[in-house]
Amino acid sequence: MTKRGNIALYVDGEFCMSMHPDVFAASGLSAGMQIDPERLAELVGEAQLKKAKEKALHYLSYKEYTASQLKERLLRDVDEESAALAVGRMEELGLVDDGDYAERFARDLYERKRYGLIRIRQEMRQRGLADEQIEFAVSLLPDAPLVRIRELIEKKYPLAWEDEKVKRRAFAAMLRMGYCAADVRKALGGREDYD
Repeated sequence: MTKRGNIALYVDGEFCMSMHPDVFAASGLSAGMQIDPERLAELVGEAQLKKAKEKALHYLSYKEYTASQLKERLLRDVDEESAALAVGRMEELGLVDDGDYAERFARDLYERKRYGLIRIRQEMRQRGLADEQIEFAVSLLPDAPLVRIRELIEKKYPLAWEDEKVKRRAFAAMLRMGYCAADVRKALGGREDYD
């Protein structure tokens, strides 16, 4: 038994691996038993998969992940195949849903962070979401960039229309927030209302 409660498996007197007690119980192994290399490889795979599923549940209990993020996180501890199978199982259970995640994440970035569509798309790609999920989620957002840009500038850079230095800072800030340059130029062009 290991410190973490797993069963230590020794082959020819040398430590081979540790496995979850459930995997060990299902294996039918016992002390002094002969095991062929193919069966040992199967056991290693089963142990890795069990570990991957447990890690996935542990990670998901703390925060939400996309399928891509969860797989990347699992690869720190388990092999590629086990990580992919564990992610697939989490999707089957409804614990990982990239489509739903994309919609909520896009809305959050739009409403809370006030990001423009360019930045929203970048943030979503960084989380490993598929292009079609990103585009669908973005299509659900209202699109009135000039009004939003003007509101942000009035709030954070009220002197942008009088001071050229402030205007340049405001322009750069709006680009970083994901608004397109043409829209920012229009919004900074004057104080007339944009709809």
